[in-house]
Amino acid sequence: MDGIRFRVAVTAAIATVCLLSLVGALGYRALVDATRQSQIQLLNERLDEFEQLLTGNDGQLVGRRQVDSSLRVIRAGSELPPQQPETLQVIRTSDDPQIRAIVGVVDTKRIDETLETIRWALWTSVLVIGLIVGVVAWVVVDRSLSPVRRLTRQAEENMASGALAPLEVEDSDDEISALATTFNTMLSRLRNADDDRRRFVSDASHELRTPLMVLQADAEFANQQASDPGSIELASSVLDQTSRLASLVDDLLMLASLDEADVSPDEVVTIQQVLENASAIDFVADLPEHVAAMAVANISSSISNIVSNARRYRRERVQVSVDANDDAVCFTIDDDGPGVPPPERELVFRRFYRPDHDRNRDGGGAGLGLAIARAQILHAGGSVHIEDSPLGGARFVVIVPVAIST
Repeated sequence: MDGIRFRVAVTAAIATVCLLSLVGALGYRALVDATRQSQIQLLNERLDEFEQLLTGNDGQLVGRRQVDSSLRVIRAGSELPPQQPETLQVIRTSDDPQIRAIVGVVDTKRIDETLETIRWALWTSVLVIGLIVGVVAWVVVDRSLSPVRRLTRQAEENMASGALAPLEVEDSDDEISALATTFNTMLSRLRNADDDRRRFVSDASHELRTPLMVLQADAEFANQQASDPGSIELASSVLDQTSRLASLVDDLLMLASLDEADVSPDEVVTIQQVLENASAIDFVADLPEHVAAMAVANISSSISNIVSNARRYRRERVQVSVDANDDAVCFTIDDDGPGVPPPERELVFRRFYRPDHDRNRDGGGAGLGLAIARAQILHAGGSVHIEDSPLGGARFVVIVPVAIST
């Protein structure tokens, strides 16, 4: 917004200065020309009067070289006087053989000073008017953009809360109201599409759960009853893939519940219980007793998912450490694996996202573990992000608020 206001104000100021400068320059040039023509005309009139005076007195004044301060008679054979600085000189020849010319001279110093003062006054006025126009343009554009800023704040609040609430539309027929109405139409379509997606995920997961349980039971029974190696291998493969599909359905149901805010974050456990329940953890840095006893929302499965991801990519080490203050608890999970490049540090939390180098690995999941972990942590009022680890790999930093134990 500041950029638009600045650009419009500067453009208006520059345009005003350029236009007024052009008009002022043309006007000043016309004023200078008119002043010079007026002085020349005045001198010519005085020369006419003087010639009539000479004719009327039968040339008796020819012997006087200077009649007054602005008119001079130059005798025949005398040199014409050079023009002096800051003067305007008009020379008129005479038919009288005793007179070479009559010279009219006027001092232009005061006039030139006046014109210079006018010139500087014009330039100063142009700059002041340009500044005033710029300020006025800034204020007008600022007031014009206030509805846009209001819409932006509402959109940011919607984005922060994860909601798709409609924007407030002012009762007017201007372009801003039309823009807000268009955004609300778009948000309505997005909201409907998102609701349809959530219902589909939830309904499909529920519908798949029962047949998968039947398939899993049949695969287990077939695995137990198989006698020849081929049947055992086939039954084992079917059981593995069915278990993997069942796990995927459970993850989808969990995400659908988180989307619908059906999972309550009110369950409170101690940090020690979080670490004990997160089964993937095999090493925790020294944990002070007062920190271990602090209460937080139950994010054990989230920590377990993040640690499982770290174990999958580690070379040798995975380390979990905990730090806390009166307001928040910070879980740090480090590994010595290849790390996560900065461009992918947000992508890894997307649903079904798997790095290109990981897509051909059979041991990997469906790309939902970190998405579920982040959704649960956000649901508990916390945050999670990725940094470079001192061990050389990735560091996952999970921060959750301290809960009041009940």
